[in-house]
Amino acid sequence: MRTATYKDLMNLGFPEHTSRDIIREAKRIAVKKFEEARKVDHNAVQLSKSPFDNRRLGIAPKDIVEELIGISLSEDNLESEN
Repeated sequence: MRTATYKDLMNLGFPEHTSRDIIREAKRIAVKKFEEARKVDHNAVQLSKSPFDNRRLGIAPKDIVEELIGISLSEDNLESEN
């Protein structure tokens, strides 16, 4: 899974607070999707909670961040890939 950090968004020109808000919202969406998938899929190994359900974790799924900002993040812009 590809991830993005607030610093990746800052490299695109977003202010720090806005970048952190976008990551926070993307994590919230990821947790929601995880809980919905867990209800539907009874055959998979059950995790107690989403890996993104951690307020100290500063990363979010790249695809959700791209949906929120409406811009495709290139591999060159992603700090977390290095």
